[in-house]
Amino acid sequence: MRVVHYSTRLGRSGGGLYHSVSGLARAMAGLGAEVIVAGGREARFEEERHVWGDLPLVTHPLGRARYGFSPGMLKQIASLQPDILHIHGIWSAGSIYGRFAKKTQVVVSPRGMLDPWILERRPRVKQLHARFFERPMLERAHLHVLCEHEARSVSAYMPGAQGRIFTLPNGIDRQSVLPDQPRSGALYLGRLHEKKQVLPLIERWERHSNKLKLTIAGWGEAGDETAVAAHCAGKKRVRFAGPLHDGEKDKAFAAAEFFVLPSLSEGLPMAALEALGHGCIPVLTDACHLPELFENDAAIRMEADFSDFGAVLARLEAMSAGEKADRSAASIRAAQSYLWPDIARRMLDHYSAILGGEAA
Repeated sequence: MRVVHYSTRLGRSGGGLYHSVSGLARAMAGLGAEVIVAGGREARFEEERHVWGDLPLVTHPLGRARYGFSPGMLKQIASLQPDILHIHGIWSAGSIYGRFAKKTQVVVSPRGMLDPWILERRPRVKQLHARFFERPMLERAHLHVLCEHEARSVSAYMPGAQGRIFTLPNGIDRQSVLPDQPRSGALYLGRLHEKKQVLPLIERWERHSNKLKLTIAGWGEAGDETAVAAHCAGKKRVRFAGPLHDGEKDKAFAAAEFFVLPSLSEGLPMAALEALGHGCIPVLTDACHLPELFENDAAIRMEADFSDFGAVLARLEAMSAGEKADRSAASIRAAQSYLWPDIARRMLDHYSAILGGEAA
């Protein structure tokens, strides 16, 4: 089976897709599938390429707008003759390639981009783009969603697609966790985007914390990083560590007691899953779409409007060493449901069902 994965940005500017698409593609190749990755590259891509391992890449340079259109990409994808063309993300040139890929089966992962919060941003532009690209593509594609919430959002947007929707979460690599490693404080790690509510988190943390310290590790546009650094300046219990990647990121997860993500909108957050694998105790909003972690008491819920934040932070500060150890162990157990080899096998099985006409 030949699979082509397309993602608009193959570098870190792609946010969670940088790790979720590369992890899925590598795991599929490890199971014997023929996998090729296509997408846009930016100026520092050679520093970021390692996440794709030995996978063959078909790339084109991205312009400033990062929309991702390349006149030759559609022809290049067609020349690869994939059995499955898997488009990751919408509202970009990937939807054009999926729309006009007539001779292959198309799978689309919206990656949270049909979430109501996202649809409300620049709605007129999205409506126009959807008329020509997303809706014609989704009318015939199979749709991979990350969680039940996303399945409902996709069904609401494209009611006729309900029979072609299937659910599989993001995955993570198995982590090596030292049982007696010292931990302290809390960590936010991820993109510095308004939907993550990093600036309100900084202000609320400084206001309500008595002793627990928060590290912000993130990346984004230069203006976003400048704003976060300015908000952290002079704070006693919040510091900005800048962007952390690869080994530095793993060390930050391993050193933190808690992982905090006060997000307004997610597909399924990679950073939260990675935190689980490292034994961090997650503090999440419902918009992170991991209800099973609340049901299994592996995560602590906070309201996205910060209305209960004082009480949540007081609970974290009062938590005993024994409860922290138990919750950390519960996080590691919960992470076993999200390992890439199993996710990749299930995805390949669904591809086979599509190609065999067995999928709806």
